[in-house]
Amino acid sequence: MIISAGKSNKGVGQQLERNPGIPYWTAAFFLSGLTEIDCVKETLIFPPRSCVILAPGTSYRLRVLKTQQEIWMIFDARMRLHQMLPLADSAFPAIPIVFQNPELWREVQAALRDLLRWWGSQPPQLLLAENAMERALLLSAREHGLQNQPMSDDRVQRAVAYIENRLGQDLSVATMAGAAGLSPTRFAHLFREMIGLAPMKFLELKRIERAKHLLLTTDIPIQQIGRDNGYPNAQHFSIRFRKVTGQSPSDFREAPKRRSGELETKPN
Repeated sequence: MIISAGKSNKGVGQQLERNPGIPYWTAAFFLSGLTEIDCVKETLIFPPRSCVILAPGTSYRLRVLKTQQEIWMIFDARMRLHQMLPLADSAFPAIPIVFQNPELWREVQAALRDLLRWWGSQPPQLLLAENAMERALLLSAREHGLQNQPMSDDRVQRAVAYIENRLGQDLSVATMAGAAGLSPTRFAHLFREMIGLAPMKFLELKRIERAKHLLLTTDIPIQQIGRDNGYPNAQHFSIRFRKVTGQSPSDFREAPKRRSGELETKPN
């Protein structure tokens, strides 16, 4: 049963938060841009041609890194659909999916167009809208099943591990390609095909992800955090951090403290 559905456009820096306890599934299909979702102490990045399915009761914070367009739905899964959705639990309530099969993605887009058409008609054609939603979700479940098979090229796995273990080093596409045993051109193409992001973009998002963790969980000086994550000086680190998150490193570190103070001083 559809609770709500729609299409939205969001600009860089826009945020959306959902509190815990909402008893419905949520799904968002990202048509363009770049979107970050913080969920259960994990940060997920969604490029175009991807989606996320969130289990009931899940809280999250969404931030737009690059102007995006998405189609979203809130729904109560019927038994048959519930059994076919990818497994989600309290430890991993967010199911990320990147559509690597262009034909499958075209089928998903067609289903989403039908969903918006029938949901937005007057009066709404609920059965047709629900059939379209179910088709989009089941196609997503199929893609998720394909992605959970072992990665077909362990050269990309080696490169990902190489990057994640050297975030503080001066890395280039050529050095990453060397770790994978590929030419830079072939490596860049294969990496984007399998990960959904260019190698240098993946590197920067991983650096910022680790920097965010250190800013919130340690008292390490900001300049040192920047150096430890591959940014040679504080100014460069601040510029790149703000471009990705919409905040300076110092503002990002202080934000939870300000929210906590507001709660503590809020009158009864």
